[in-house]
Amino acid sequence: MIPFEDGSIAARDAHGTCAFLDGTNGLCSIHRAHGVQALPVSCRMFPRLVLQDARGTFISLSHFCPTAAALLFEPCDDVAVVEAPAALADIGELDGLDARQAWPPLLRPGVLMDLASYGAWERRALSVLTRGGAAPRETLAALAEATAGLAAWTPGSGELLDAVDARFDALGSGGAEDADRDRAAVKRWLAARLFGAWIAYQGDGLAATIAYLRSCLETVERELAVDGGTLDAIRRSDLRILHRADP
Repeated sequence: MIPFEDGSIAARDAHGTCAFLDGTNGLCSIHRAHGVQALPVSCRMFPRLVLQDARGTFISLSHFCPTAAALLFEPCDDVAVVEAPAALADIGELDGLDARQAWPPLLRPGVLMDLASYGAWERRALSVLTRGGAAPRETLAALAEATAGLAAWTPGSGELLDAVDARFDALGSGGAEDADRDRAAVKRWLAARLFGAWIAYQGDGLAATIAYLRSCLETVERELAVDGGTLDAIRRSDLRILHRADP
């Protein structure tokens, strides 16, 4: 059964498929007849993953969605955080992790970050993870090194925001876009798992986010070992991490 916001349900057939999924064209008959606002919240949200905090609303995607997964392989000059198009944002009330009344993420156990510094770390981390020419494990190792150094910051050593920039400036430029499409796709996927990550508010510091990313990379590497298909490995990984794993 698929719950609607008003408490009603949409039934599944004997094979577990939603009864409103048209078998001839694979499209949802509820969506076709009544629009996105009529969908159950789980269907309306997919493939969106939402984090809300005092800075605003952050939307990333589950790449179990084949369209979202395919986007990872498209040529791209630079990976950047952008305003969400209406197709992603204008779907009614967004369901996700609401951290608007929560304390900012932890730098390390017992030490809070400020939101500006966390936002700067997140943006610089996205750049490191997607840097050209390096393997995914190398980019994650570089991010882990910079983050470990940052986690040792103390209030008496200057502004945290300045410390973020100093740590990442020391890594240097990542260079041009990675020419290996599959390798670039895995790195972009890691960046997607970092952006708007709930673990920032659920863990005990930036080290917990790094550990989460390592777990993500290990998952996709295991899936790649199954058949070597990067797109399907990414899709299966997000199915496991985002939709089946116990939080």
